Amino acid sequence: MGLKLLFICTGNTCRSPMAEGLAREMFGDSVQVSSAGMEACVGECANTYAIEVLKERNVHLSRHRSRRISVELMADADWIIPMTQAQEEALSRLFPQYVEKIRFLGAWADRKRDVHDPWNGSLEVYRQTANEIEKLLSEFKGQLI
Repeated sequence: MGLKLLFICTGNTCRSPMAEGLAREMFGDSVQVSSAGMEACVGECANTYAIEVLKERNVHLSRHRSRRISVELMADADWIIPMTQAQEEALSRLFPQYVEKIRFLGAWADRKRDVHDPWNGSLEVYRQTANEIEKLLSEFKGQLI
């Protein structure tokens, strides 16, 4: 496999698993994707709405289990892609040795923006978040090619 992408959010149950699943679908076998959370409780399933929204797109998250960010995960990734600028800044402070490969997902777009946390939102909020992630991933992919 080529490029290794690591998506980061807070708990690794909503945004980063959705980004991981959507990126896996978008990039296929040419890119290795994974995810983690800055404050994740290890071993949790993806959020029920995240699972449902991606299942509507034939992307399956049922096997996902949350994990916490680590030096090993950071070292292994070619790009570390948090969901917000604040997470990018926090990761850069915590792991200054990897600052060159940390860039939040919205920074790859023409109009820089955070992917807001859908936690405790409705199914429709999760759909909107998935749509936004998919759009930003497409812009990210365009920057890589």
